[in-house]
Amino acid sequence: MSMVKGMNAIKKLAGSLFISLFSLLNVNIAAAHCPLCTGAVGAAAVGAKYFGVDSSIIGVFIGAFAISTGLWFARWLKSRFQKTIPFQTPIVVILSFILTVVPLMKVEPEPIYFPVLLFGASGSLLNKAYWINKIFFGAFFGSVASLAAYWLHLKVKMVKGKVLFPFQGIAFTLLSLAIISLIIFYAL
Repeated sequence: MSMVKGMNAIKKLAGSLFISLFSLLNVNIAAAHCPLCTGAVGAAAVGAKYFGVDSSIIGVFIGAFAISTGLWFARWLKSRFQKTIPFQTPIVVILSFILTVVPLMKVEPEPIYFPVLLFGASGSLLNKAYWINKIFFGAFFGSVASLAAYWLHLKVKMVKGKVLFPFQGIAFTLLSLAIISLIIFYAL
């Protein structure tokens, strides 16, 4: 009796393995770099926390992850449904940032001191000390760096008519995040 159950289990396993392999052969090739950027940035954020990196630097990678995910999802929506609403990409990117960063701010509530001492009476908008969540602080600069890297990638592609080297978008994104992280590390 147990021999029959064992054979049935092997047949089910072999059948599901065959279906999985067949479905992998039937997958369309992706031409976009954003899913890879998203994965690379997400892996970098997890690795940084594992090695005890400061929360503001982890926020850089979280912000870039949110922007990269938003850009990727906006492109997917555009290709999937062909019709777009006005400002669809910025709306999707901003929602991705909010839905990714805001919940993670509660994980690490440690603030960073940010004085703005430009002019005006003491306590006015431009002469005040602000306390900002470290993850949000890093995520803001990480999202700016990610958008700048994406813009640079598109600009190089437009000017040259092609990418300069394989995985150019990933390289630009990770390089910009490394530069921002080093600036934050040495400035704080």
